[in-house]
Amino acid sequence: MADGRMPSVRTVFMRFIVHYMILLLVISGIGGYVYNRSFELAKREAIETGIVRLEKSMALLDSRLNEVESIGTQISLDGRLGNLLNAKLPYGGDDYYAMKELSDNLANYKLGNRLIREAFVYLNKGAFISSMHPTAEVEAFYGKLFRFSNLTYAQWRDYLLGDYRYAAYYPETSVTVNGSLRQVITYVQSVPIGALNTYKGAVVVLLDASEVKELLSGAIAPSRGWIYVVSPGGERITGTGYSDMRELPSSVTQGSRGYKEQTVDGEKMIVMHAESGATGWKYVAAIPQSVISEKVAYIKRLYIYTMIVTITVGLLIAVAFSYSSSRPILNIVRKLRSGFGEPLSDAVRKGSTWDYLDGTISELIANRNELKRDLSRQMEIVKATFLERLLRGGFSKEPDIEAVRSYIDLGLEGDRFVAVVVGIIGVRDASDLTPDLLKRLDLAKVLVQEEFRRHLAHSMKFYHLDEWRTVLLIGLDVGDMAIFRHEIEASAEAISLKLAEEFGIGIALGVGKPCDHLIRIRNSFDEALQALEAAETRRTAREPVFFGDILHDLDDYYYPTDVETRMMNLIKSGDEAEVRGIIDELRKRNVAEARLSPESTAQLAYEMRGTAVKLRKAMALTGQEVAERLETRMDALIGHRSPAQLFLDGEALFLELCRIAASSRSGQKDHWKDKILNIVHARFEQDDLSLTTLATELGIKEKYVSQLFKEQIGESFTQYLEMLRMDRAARLLGDPAVTVQDISRLSGYATPNTFYKAFKRHYGVSPTIYRQQRIGLEDPS
Repeated sequence: MADGRMPSVRTVFMRFIVHYMILLLVISGIGGYVYNRSFELAKREAIETGIVRLEKSMALLDSRLNEVESIGTQISLDGRLGNLLNAKLPYGGDDYYAMKELSDNLANYKLGNRLIREAFVYLNKGAFISSMHPTAEVEAFYGKLFRFSNLTYAQWRDYLLGDYRYAAYYPETSVTVNGSLRQVITYVQSVPIGALNTYKGAVVVLLDASEVKELLSGAIAPSRGWIYVVSPGGERITGTGYSDMRELPSSVTQGSRGYKEQTVDGEKMIVMHAESGATGWKYVAAIPQSVISEKVAYIKRLYIYTMIVTITVGLLIAVAFSYSSSRPILNIVRKLRSGFGEPLSDAVRKGSTWDYLDGTISELIANRNELKRDLSRQMEIVKATFLERLLRGGFSKEPDIEAVRSYIDLGLEGDRFVAVVVGIIGVRDASDLTPDLLKRLDLAKVLVQEEFRRHLAHSMKFYHLDEWRTVLLIGLDVGDMAIFRHEIEASAEAISLKLAEEFGIGIALGVGKPCDHLIRIRNSFDEALQALEAAETRRTAREPVFFGDILHDLDDYYYPTDVETRMMNLIKSGDEAEVRGIIDELRKRNVAEARLSPESTAQLAYEMRGTAVKLRKAMALTGQEVAERLETRMDALIGHRSPAQLFLDGEALFLELCRIAASSRSGQKDHWKDKILNIVHARFEQDDLSLTTLATELGIKEKYVSQLFKEQIGESFTQYLEMLRMDRAARLLGDPAVTVQDISRLSGYATPNTFYKAFKRHYGVSPTIYRQQRIGLEDPS
């Protein structure tokens, strides 16, 4: 920019696009992290689901095995079996029938449980009782109808009777039953139960391995993984889906449930396990990691597609945003250069766009701060002006004072207010106000302010009345006025001593009476001035004089022009409460706090009568009855020699004028109300009717029309106009021959779209639906 040219679009654009690209990369990184976390959570959820399903299959198989063990126990405890255990061979007679009944009972157990393939009892005395045959030569029976594929008769006998067995299970093996090859799991229970050294046989139940595998397949389908069961001794009882595997994992036997990722036969597997609390068997299931990956693959696809769309759209948005963001900055730079004028300074020419903006904005901020300081100084002048107007009674209503007070942040708070006038004495008679004297006076006034702030814990404001006098306005909370009097006296003594010591001058204090509202502070101020005059005549000037202590005869009455003007304005506006307040204040000043002479009372009576005459003329009152009544009341004022009676009659006169004014204003409002309603009802079908056109036609202010409408009718002009138009539209919608577009025009709407929105807002449905509902209700059929 050394040549003074404007910063290029490319420079500003690149500054924005870089930040947007960084943001895009951060978002992509967050997306990647979310993807990884989602993948892991989905993976864990799939594994947890697999373990839960494995536990459900385990619980189901435990339940079925519990039935088998219950059947084995029932057979072992059968009384007929007990008799056979003690019988001598060969069996015959009753023993044969007992074996026949026991054989039938075994067949019933087999029919009642699908898991049982065969059940039999083998006694070491050579008897063999099965569900297929009551008894037979065991050697011939074992070889012809029943045989374990890998055991001879001797091995089988030792298999059953070699040791005492209690609810023992043997791993899955092949058995030939009636010429059919079956896969079974063998359950053995030695009998009698508990005869560890004297057992005489065994109850044997052959469990169908295919049924067991069917129960296990509920956890994992054989086509998607494998599952097997291991006894507490480490023998594999049965399993499914692993016939082609060369190795089985053995490192998952720790703990009652869990999983582990490991490689089996060169393939990454998720191996899960759960342990049965009933049998102690360990159920082990495994599925390839690829199966889990398939379940969560949609997350990966979703992430990839989302990232592609995000990056593509993000780049487009970044370009658009960078361009749209850079253009306003360049426009701002152009306007700044145009506003500050050419040429640019050398520092700006050599810097970048951002340096230029930084320098310019810094300059603007400096100017703003300077402007704020100027405004702060002006605000002090505004506050002084406000205080001056307040002290001379320049406000007619309390709300006017509050509005200005809140705007300038006066900081004068309290339930009552009092005026204190501090006068500097000792140099008042100086014929020449030299610079040195003026400086001493200024320093004295500053010291007075500081000392009062230090001694009085009240909100206060100071106003310098002239070179000699300072007015102190104090806000008081409702409390004991004796405490406040003591505080003023102590402060006056301390300030007098300090002024005498440092400047060789003294002060006099006049304290007015407290008032309830700031609008009456003028009275307290006048009282403080009178009290100050009394204080300046005393020898002990450091003692403040309170107006309430100097009640005396007055040759002049209190009826200032500004109070009269304010009262007249309030009477014209019909504000009866404020008028009573002013009359009460005048009564207090002229009756309660003074003793007027008869001559002063007569002059005051003529003043009050003159006020009434001016009001009657300003209000243009007509009517003989009203005129005669007012004339009688005004004449009653003259001739009074009692100030108290004068104010009673004066109050009655002024309040009657106030009520006449209020009644007149009410009549005017009724007149305007009728005119407004006539115009609105006559022209609400015209789309150009508005508050502005109504005010123009009536020749009054728009704000007054709006206020009057709300006050007299109870709702705003817009609400009332919409109600009229909606009533018209609802009636027209009952006629099918009139189109909705025509209804919008006949109801006062310039466009159908505006009518549709207004109708739906008012009735909650569209005009078309409203018409359908209304016609449907009116259909006699």
